Amino acid sequence: MATICITGATDGIGLATTERLLAAGHRVLVHARSEERGRAVVDRLGGDAVLVTGDLSSLAEVEALATQVREQGPLDVLVNNAGVWVRGSTPPTSADGFETTFAVNVLAAHLLTARLADHLGDRVVFLGSGMAGSGHPDPSDPGARTDPSRAYSDSKASDVLLANAWGRRLSAAGPVGSAVVDPGWVKTKLASAGAPGTVDTSADSLTYLCTEADLGQGLYWRGRRTITVPKHLRDDAYADALAATCDRLAGV
Repeated sequence: MATICITGATDGIGLATTERLLAAGHRVLVHARSEERGRAVVDRLGGDAVLVTGDLSSLAEVEALATQVREQGPLDVLVNNAGVWVRGSTPPTSADGFETTFAVNVLAAHLLTARLADHLGDRVVFLGSGMAGSGHPDPSDPGARTDPSRAYSDSKASDVLLANAWGRRLSAAGPVGSAVVDPGWVKTKLASAGAPGTVDTSADSLTYLCTEADLGQGLYWRGRRTITVPKHLRDDAYADALAATCDRLAGV
């Protein structure tokens, strides 16, 4: 059985995926923003669930989260699932001065992957979105957008690009794969009220990506099948330029 770390695992798609993985006998490192937020969820889950914590809007807390994960021993799969859309009480700027959507959806995922890269045994999975195709992040300033919708689109496009860049970085050092999954338009706290799908459908797809999918078949997935990466996000140089900027901003 695999050891799998899922960020943003206390609700929505992350929680539904965690429940499926635990039921199948896997060990899951359940990430929550704080001990207070996560303890009750992990205690209720049962199975081989371990709580790890960290506010992904803070680079220092992402570093601390990576340390917690490493302390749990070998890691097979990292799932960069956590995400935000700035609205309501969500602050528009992170503790480190970055636009919050970029800080959580992109920079935290990049830094966590970097800190665990030599600790990963199998694969890393990023969460995409149907909105990725309309995202056009500036590789030299990927967190420049402040309009919430455009910032979110750019962040999901960035996750597609990072999955590409990390796939090549990781494969150069060993047999570790990288993929991005479009979970569909489903009812979560980020989606509008009209979302037609459910988290169970997305959880099935994400569980498959974590445990069964042959990542050699392709980078971008929906359901249990590969789909075509949006044309403007297929450029390796674009992906590498974005990853290099994230290296600099995150101190990798």
